[in-house]
Amino acid sequence: MGDLWVIASTDLRRRVRSRSALITAFLAPLALPIVFGFMFRPSGQVFVIGVADDSASSMGAEVAASLIGADADVVAFEPVTSDPARASTARDEARRLVDAGGLDSAIVIEAGADASQPSLAFVAVGAPDREIAAQIARSISEEIAGRIDRRGAEGVVLTDMPVGGRELSSTAYFGAAMAIVFLFFTVSFAAKSILDDRRMRTLDRILAGPTRPRSIILGKVLSIAVLAVAGFLTVWAVTTVAFGATWGNPLAVFVLILCTVCALSGVALFVASLAQTAQQSESFAAVVTFALALLGGNFTGPTDTPAALRTLSKLTPNGWALRGFTEVSVDAASVGSVTRSLAALLGFAAVFGVIGLLRFRRVLTR
Repeated sequence: MGDLWVIASTDLRRRVRSRSALITAFLAPLALPIVFGFMFRPSGQVFVIGVADDSASSMGAEVAASLIGADADVVAFEPVTSDPARASTARDEARRLVDAGGLDSAIVIEAGADASQPSLAFVAVGAPDREIAAQIARSISEEIAGRIDRRGAEGVVLTDMPVGGRELSSTAYFGAAMAIVFLFFTVSFAAKSILDDRRMRTLDRILAGPTRPRSIILGKVLSIAVLAVAGFLTVWAVTTVAFGATWGNPLAVFVLILCTVCALSGVALFVASLAQTAQQSESFAAVVTFALALLGGNFTGPTDTPAALRTLSKLTPNGWALRGFTEVSVDAASVGSVTRSLAALLGFAAVFGVIGLLRFRRVLTR
């Protein structure tokens, strides 16, 4: 452990004196979210969502009344009923109003398929050109169904359900998104440093002593991780204080930052272990960074994202990180509410980090 801390502290001092490292870790992640934040600043839009009760049950009526009477900042609920003049059901009327543009989306409450016990089914009605509104309707439906499953059919009370949440701060979103992009470049410095030291025969002199290869790798990764966390925390602090960005629960944000740094450090170590030279390492890091950023949604912003891209984002560490930061920002979620995102990030860190560490050990012992 002594060797590890010596290597980590020495490498960190070198990084702090490096202008390029400071720009990558601090300045660039700060500049871009400010620009993107102005480009995608909130428009104050309120989504009008219809609520149709076609369940013919007291429980369905209670749920519908709870939604229509709910107080939300970005969502307004309007009742939808069947139209005798058109001989249409409540679902048909909701579909017609959404297609005509009278509603952004709708939630239709119907009787469940199981006739042996009281149950409800929820149908989210949306339009292809209003995917955000459709997603809100789906999320609300899933939340209601989950609460009914947990509480049972008797005495369901939903009037206190936070259906609208808070408005997503574009500066906070792009602060996290751009910090993650440059975070990958920052943590890639560790692998590049190892390859540079091997090229200059510095590693031979270090390994001639009692220092283990594992201590060298982990020491350099630790130094860069400290720099990366400091840069991420700086983006969080500046966007919050100077631009009023709302990131959410501080403890949840901090834990997400740590897990994100761990995940991207593991992936970066694995990617760099595939390279033979420092130049190759930089090239691989650039390609993988932008590929992950495109798939994970770092450049799309809090706008309509295609369903296919939302699915692919679950295969990337940055996609899970942004999912967690969004939940914390919009829903004021706690650490316990983003456990899936945290588990996914730690999974990426463990799998890719261990593989990368083993591959680099081979490089150092050759």
